Amino acid sequence: MSGGYVTKRFGAQRAAVFGALLMGTTALAGVVVPAPALAQTTASTQRPFNIPAQSLREALLIFGQQSGLQVTAQGPLVEGRTSAAVSGTLSPAEALSRLLTGTGLTFRFDGADAVRIEPVPQSADGAIQLGPVRVEGANNGSGDRTTPAPTVGNIVQTEGTATDGYRVRTLTSVGPLGAMAIKDTPYSVSVTPRELIENIQAQSPDDIFKINPYTRMMTPQITGWAPMVSIRGFQTYDRAEDGLRRSFHHAAVVEDKERIEVLGGLSGFLYGASSPGGMINYVYKRPTLDPFRSVTVGNYGGEQYYGHADLGGSIDAQGQLGYRLNLVKQAGDTAVDYQNINRFLASGALDWRITDRLILELNAAYHHYKLRGPSAYWFIRPGVTRGAAPDAGKNWGQPWVRDEFETVKLMAKLSYQLSDHVTLRGAYGWDDVDRPVQDHTQNSVRATDAYYQIRIRSGRTRDRNQAANLLADFDFDTGPLSHKVTLGYFGYWSKSWSTTYSPNTTYLGPYPRSEPTYVPEPAFPADTSTPYYSGRGRNDNYVVGDQISIGNQVTAIVGVSRSEIFDRSLDTTGALSRADYKKGRWSPTVALTYKPLPWLTAYASYIEGLETGGVAPLTAANAREIMPPMVSRQKEIGVKAELGGLLLTGALFDISKAYELLTDDNLYTQDGRQKHRGIEFSATGRLTNNLTIVGGFTALDADVDGGDYDGLKPINVAGNWAKLYLEYDLPFVPGLTLTGGVYRTDKQWGNAVNTDRLPAYTTFDLGARYSVPIGDKALSLRVTVNNVADKSYWQNAYYVGLPRSVAFSAQFQF
Repeated sequence: MSGGYVTKRFGAQRAAVFGALLMGTTALAGVVVPAPALAQTTASTQRPFNIPAQSLREALLIFGQQSGLQVTAQGPLVEGRTSAAVSGTLSPAEALSRLLTGTGLTFRFDGADAVRIEPVPQSADGAIQLGPVRVEGANNGSGDRTTPAPTVGNIVQTEGTATDGYRVRTLTSVGPLGAMAIKDTPYSVSVTPRELIENIQAQSPDDIFKINPYTRMMTPQITGWAPMVSIRGFQTYDRAEDGLRRSFHHAAVVEDKERIEVLGGLSGFLYGASSPGGMINYVYKRPTLDPFRSVTVGNYGGEQYYGHADLGGSIDAQGQLGYRLNLVKQAGDTAVDYQNINRFLASGALDWRITDRLILELNAAYHHYKLRGPSAYWFIRPGVTRGAAPDAGKNWGQPWVRDEFETVKLMAKLSYQLSDHVTLRGAYGWDDVDRPVQDHTQNSVRATDAYYQIRIRSGRTRDRNQAANLLADFDFDTGPLSHKVTLGYFGYWSKSWSTTYSPNTTYLGPYPRSEPTYVPEPAFPADTSTPYYSGRGRNDNYVVGDQISIGNQVTAIVGVSRSEIFDRSLDTTGALSRADYKKGRWSPTVALTYKPLPWLTAYASYIEGLETGGVAPLTAANAREIMPPMVSRQKEIGVKAELGGLLLTGALFDISKAYELLTDDNLYTQDGRQKHRGIEFSATGRLTNNLTIVGGFTALDADVDGGDYDGLKPINVAGNWAKLYLEYDLPFVPGLTLTGGVYRTDKQWGNAVNTDRLPAYTTFDLGARYSVPIGDKALSLRVTVNNVADKSYWQNAYYVGLPRSVAFSAQFQF
């Protein structure tokens, strides 16, 4: 299959996104990005050009922006070539001639507004003369349809490979703004792509948040609760799936994800009511253009054996209809004593390119997750010395405690290019979470050498969540300014069914902290209750934003969104258990990016956000109470640079929000404001031809301002943390890669009055990967030792970190 990529000027932001596709060409090439023609642009039209000498890929992107022409080039043609500088008022033909000087390439115009890059024809001396590059995704003149235009999902499949050092150039979603090039995004972002997820053998978000430069895991998934992460010192459950905002989720899976995108800091304008820490966007795998088959068998650690099949390709010969299917079965004990995970996942995606302008994407997933022996929650009584962390390899709950989830997800997205300058986008997601049983244990430390324990059992509960958006993009110019205006609606809503069945024990003990104490399962009474409808909530957002390009170096984003929060809680009789919770607010944002050099971007941004007040945990004295809504504000400046094979990012930020905490009196409340100022840095990519790095650090100054805790440090906020994941390809053993990581977290306070100091901790991982081609197939063998030193440590005030585990797998692609 001959392949081509097209970029076209219809707003600098969108051109940059599609330019990343040009730069990331791989064997999946063979598609075209559709781009509307710019009026009155011809081969002879005089236009100002200013293109520095640089890589040919980047130069062609800028040429496409400045000329207004479609540029089609086969990826291997431009790979590794550099361009000459072009400056002055020239015709596109003159500019392109100068640009290609010395590259061995030439060009050919195809109509008034499209140009193809081709090899210089060889002389008739026996050398092969390559034919012209075909423009695909449109009628080829003979009436036959060729490979249609890709979705953003196809674009990201070519990015973030191990060969490229896991460096990505495109974000699939920046809220309602849609896809953007990372270097054009005036926010702090970090992406964990599919190949890195596979190579670290991640089985849950815990493994991904461990290596991501900006995240700290707060509530591990093996506790039975929803995974909670800390970003910039703020804790958050907030997430999105393919850009659709969702409620927090339990039993998250990663095998059907193409990547996980982390947006650091406030996202109110982009995602609605949310934590100021950031947003986690889980991006589903999309159908592949070519047949794809991958089968993996392995062990996630302990006795957790699993099998994973990942299949994709086109259903019809024309490639209009494509599919992706992921199947996972896992069962066995974890590295923690008496802890077991048994789960099954079936996740499918279907893309239908109905026309060149109309694309439908569908997703469906079923996940059944059973957890036995979830990790215990720890609470230290005021005035008691916490002491060393318990042995992480032991189960400090009870072996008979269990949790279970059965989840069904459905999603549909539709994109329609109404005209050359108007695009309509709509999406809808639905999921149902049935939780037939939920057991937990909480350990109360009342003396340094002893603890008490309560065993909590709850009956069946259910949650049903929906999310949707309806957005329109308008591309147009006003004099020297290029605009992409986005307006529309996005939101999510949920319904809940609760239980009256909760035959908990009292706190029993004391038990020595030297070894866990296991007791037989109590004779709990039978659960004869049925879930009752306990309430609903929703967050509606109305947004208008404008991405303004001023020449090729300056871009501004200005916008405002109206966020409205509604929550209703009902008791068993259907009556209100408290007054309805209804709040709304306008949240503005303004951001500016400046590119003094093609490889360097500087930005500054200001954003506000409305956040739903936190909900008191079940273990609090005021369980389930919802706090008042909070308004957060963030100022940020940053830089992004592409140097050699590295993507470097850095940011200074200042964030403030209401301080929410669980007090020593076991009350969940708001008191004062939490202010975080800090600096963060990350590096991703190839440091040398053989060495890949993924790492970064955050240095944070966090304080409480006002209230009873004025001047103190907030709970569970480390002052510094740093991460470095490395891969080294052994030059003398082709295909063999050594891997390893070091992760450091500074001291943090374990209570609100700053008398319980949690020590700093450092963990190490080591591993290896051997990849060998077998004809046109590939076999990858992996082994990873997590927490090599088997260190036991307090991950935060409530949970102990994970023990040493050994994961291994064999993946066969054919």
